[in-house]
Amino acid sequence: MMKKFLAVIMSAVILFTLVGCAKGDSNSPTADKGSNTASGKKESITLLYSLSDSFNPYESITDQNREITKLIFEPLVRVDNEFNAVLALAKDVKIEGTVCTVTLKNVSFSDGSILTSDDVVYSCKAAQASNSIYKSKLYEVKSVVAANRDTVVFTLAKADPYFKNLLDFPIFKSGSDKIVNEDSVKQVPIGCGKYVFNSDKTELVQNKKYYGGNGNIEKIKLINAPDRESVAHYVEIGATDIYFNDISDGEIIRMSGHKSDINLNNLVYIGVNHSYGALALSELRQAISSGINRNEICGDAFYNNAISANGFFTPVWDTTKSVQNIQTSSNSQITIENLEEIGYNSLDSEGVRRNGGRSLRFSLMANKENRSRVNTAKMVADQLKAYGIKITVLEVSFNEYKNRLQNGNFQLYIGEVRITENMDLSPLIVAGGSAAFGMKNTAKNEDKEEKVEEENAVKTSSSADIINLFYKGNAEITDVVSVLQTEMPIIPVCYRLGVLFSKEGINIGDASQNDIFLNIK
Repeated sequence: MMKKFLAVIMSAVILFTLVGCAKGDSNSPTADKGSNTASGKKESITLLYSLSDSFNPYESITDQNREITKLIFEPLVRVDNEFNAVLALAKDVKIEGTVCTVTLKNVSFSDGSILTSDDVVYSCKAAQASNSIYKSKLYEVKSVVAANRDTVVFTLAKADPYFKNLLDFPIFKSGSDKIVNEDSVKQVPIGCGKYVFNSDKTELVQNKKYYGGNGNIEKIKLINAPDRESVAHYVEIGATDIYFNDISDGEIIRMSGHKSDINLNNLVYIGVNHSYGALALSELRQAISSGINRNEICGDAFYNNAISANGFFTPVWDTTKSVQNIQTSSNSQITIENLEEIGYNSLDSEGVRRNGGRSLRFSLMANKENRSRVNTAKMVADQLKAYGIKITVLEVSFNEYKNRLQNGNFQLYIGEVRITENMDLSPLIVAGGSAAFGMKNTAKNEDKEEKVEEENAVKTSSSADIINLFYKGNAEITDVVSVLQTEMPIIPVCYRLGVLFSKEGINIGDASQNDIFLNIK
């Protein structure tokens, strides 16, 4: 529920599965006869899908169909498991200020027609008009036009050097999403991906016109799994060859075979109401941060399906990997020093730190419908108790959780957001952002103040200021890291991991959340 809520409230900017099979079901799995016994290579595999759902990437609603669309359609750019941009249909991407220019490769659709910039513009506008995740990713795009047959120009609302990572929306042939059959049923749009449906729409076969060349897997058999229970059933009996789970609800369906960790850009954090007493002090937020053991939380609350946050950005992103230095285990010295610096030098009869008549007692809210986050809250409370910080965990329903956040009726909370692949933290950090609960508006008004030297501006920036400066081209990403770690507007805990299972003999290559079939061929 938490994930659903954040996905809604952050739909403009942040991107924040399935009843058993009856005997005699025509979709019941049979023994795989697609193995090449001479070479040991698979010539066919089996995947799950939903018969009642669409294969239009902007209309599909089930996880299984959304994943399969990535076999049928190609994006301009993919993002790998370390959040690096990998060119797909794009031959080149150039970003200058608020203008992003994309040059296309010479590629054919599965029907033989040539991909043009008009198809890209059409697909982008279809994405923007949809309720899909891609609409949220394209929040910076003010306009998109075809400069010529092979060139597309995106005009952005702000200068974003990492906008390239958001060009993963699927491309289909202009107007092909409107094609219907003799029964007025919409057909699958025409793509230029690795696979196409066969004539009777029962399985996927190789797209012989695929620009990347064809691999070993000649066809993909499909089993109808319309709901969570049927998905679980087929996974447990080994009917599918590949299965991905982002473990958003804290529960995982295990499958025999090879297990790979998939990095998610989902940050789990402790949100802070900056208007509540001592929580307004960065020293206290620093003390809380250094007092928690992120490694233990990843192991016990998330069963090792998470990696400790050593900063505000995912630890696997090369751009900031060398400059993030938040300790992932607790540090008693830093914690105590920060508490004493703000005057909390004595303990009351319950062992809670005091500063005169004020004591460090706070409530930490968590949505009770997600056990991983409830367990995180309980572990945080237990860890901070050793330093004289009393935390009372409030387990509340989703609706109450949502209302409390929106009304500012909280002190601390366990939150999770899926950050867009351009690593934009604005909605989470800048007051007024769609997930910036409890943030004060401390950003400078440059229209009313004289501009200071860039170096001094960076040094004196608040968290909101530094992010705004970055998107104006007046600060580096390293400056953003430094200021956020000093200010600690929220307290990063971990980045979650998804899991990708594949049967023995199937090499999934460098799969990512962006495309679990990245190198399936």
